[in-house]
Amino acid sequence: MNQPVTIVLPVHNAERTLRCSLLGLMELAETTGRRLQVAVVDDGSTDATYEVACELASEFPQLHVLRQPYQRGLGSALEQVRSRLGVTDVVAHNGVGEIDHQELLAIISGAPQARPAAAAVDNRGTRRTAALPALSARIAESQRAGGAFRWLRIDEPAAPRRMRPGTPVLGAALDGLMPAMNSFGIPSAGRK
Repeated sequence: MNQPVTIVLPVHNAERTLRCSLLGLMELAETTGRRLQVAVVDDGSTDATYEVACELASEFPQLHVLRQPYQRGLGSALEQVRSRLGVTDVVAHNGVGEIDHQELLAIISGAPQARPAAAAVDNRGTRRTAALPALSARIAESQRAGGAFRWLRIDEPAAPRRMRPGTPVLGAALDGLMPAMNSFGIPSAGRK
């Protein structure tokens, strides 16, 4: 049995566009035949984003809605999805751009995206200025090639060093170093 692909969508104040985007994702799941599980994380929205997502979640069982009380970003959204849904491999949207269904389809199917050919660069000029057009062309191409969706593996966070069991508490470590004192700060062991 194939595992569903979990798509994480952190959204903030997306009341107007969320319904159309999510309905497009549900159509994408039907046309590809791939099982999709969509986790919409409301990232502290002040509009009706959460209500719109909950309304659609009542229609589609593969849609899960999670909420953060204030805007905390993608990392917190991924941690919430890991802890509540128990998934580790997800396709995550960056939460900034619009949701491109064709890009998502290419990532889910594993096909590399078609990238435009790099423009021919004229390398005339001095040593300092000859590299600038080539660098600019590479930067522009990388921005075009970079999409809003990425495959991510969510690992369990490491426990902070101070909170690990067996680590002595500061007070217990100082017990033998300080003389016993009463509640007034006066040594209580035989001093006059």
